[in-house]
Parts: sequence; structure tokens; C-alpha cells
Amino acid sequence: MTYRTYDDQLAQCSSAMLQDAMDAMGIRRQCLDPRVRPLAPSMRAWGEAVTLYLEAVDKVPSAPFQMEMELIDELQPGQMVVAQCHARELSAFWGGLLTNAALGRQAAGVVTDGGVRDYGEITSLGFPTFAAGLTPYDSLGRMDGKLRNTPITCGGVRVCPGDLVFADVDGVVVVPQGIAQEAIARAWEKARGESTVREELRAGASVVKTFRKYGIL
Repeated sequence: MTYRTYDDQLAQCSSAMLQDAMDAMGIRRQCLDPRVRPLAPSMRAWGEAVTLYLEAVDKVPSAPFQMEMELIDELQPGQMVVAQCHARELSAFWGGLLTNAALGRQAAGVVTDGGVRDYGEITSLGFPTFAAGLTPYDSLGRMDGKLRNTPITCGGVRVCPGDLVFADVDGVVVVPQGIAQEAIARAWEKARGESTVREELRAGASVVKTFRKYGIL
């Protein structure tokens, strides 16, 4: 599923609003581990999840990076790379060269519970990158891609290909594909409601009375 048709609505939303929308739908645990952070606070992105599972290895594979390269080559505009890194130590599956390749494919961003490197290059390019940490360690000989386009668990949350992933400075949320349309509509409605509430509170309105009036806080 492509979410580009919802770009206008999602541009007015946030990770918090989408999680609030899912809370109201009874789906309450969709935020990745808070260690998964943007490389720069201004980074935000959303898009259809394209998944990758990387596993620990003890030696350099015969065809290193093969699955990672294939995934990037098949990216479609607006998609988000989401990678689960099951490794013994933090190492970088993502860096400057893959960032350039992803930009060339017009990808929306990358989210990983592993590490990244080449901070200066990635931030200068402005490519939305969310990771558990920075490290000089390359993934070569430490972990390698094993599965792609299958369900994974990234940052403690199940992510399926086609899910909506929304990432900003507050965190990363995963909206299951089957409820994405409703969650987006609810989040957008809340975004519009919050604008009204914000104006009234700033004008001196009572917090208690305003909450009773709009049910938004």
C-alpha cells in the first residue's frame, strides 16, 4: 500500500498523534524502543515499510551485503526501510553510500534498531535516519541480511511489509496496514482539533473547561 496519497494529512500529524489515534482504537503498543532516535532532531519521515532482517555472523559471507543491496535496488518512491538487527554488538548496516542510493530511489527514510555510521554525510544530505546508535563498526563479518519483505520485530514492535511507519523526534510508530486509513483520519482530526485547543489555551482559557469542551489534551 502506498501512503503518498495521504501526504497532506500526515504532514500535519506526528508520531504522538498517530499513537493517540491507535490508543483510541485499542492498539496501545506500537512505539519502537526509545533508543531508536533520529540522527538530527529535525528529521521526520513516513512511508510504507520495506523490511529487512539481519543476523549475527562470525565471518565475512561469500556474498556480503547482497540482500541489503537488492532491497535498496528495489525500493520505490516514498518507501521506508525498516531493519531488525539481531547482532552481538552494535554495528552499522547503514551508512553514507546506502544513503545516497536510497536518495536516488526517492526513499522516505530508514529505521533500524541497529547502528549506523557516516553521521556527517547522512545529516548533510538530510536523509531521515533513525537508529539505536552511532558506531564506526561495519556490519561486514558481524551481521548480514538473511530475510527481506517478511514480518520482523524492530525495536520491540512487529513490522510487516506495507505497514505505515511514521518517525519523528518523539519516536517511531508502526501503524498496521489494515487500520492505517482509519488511524490517519483520526490523527488528522486530532491535529486540527489541537490547533483550536492550542489557540484557546494560549488566550487564557481554562484547561479543565477546554478539555471538557474538546476532549483533547
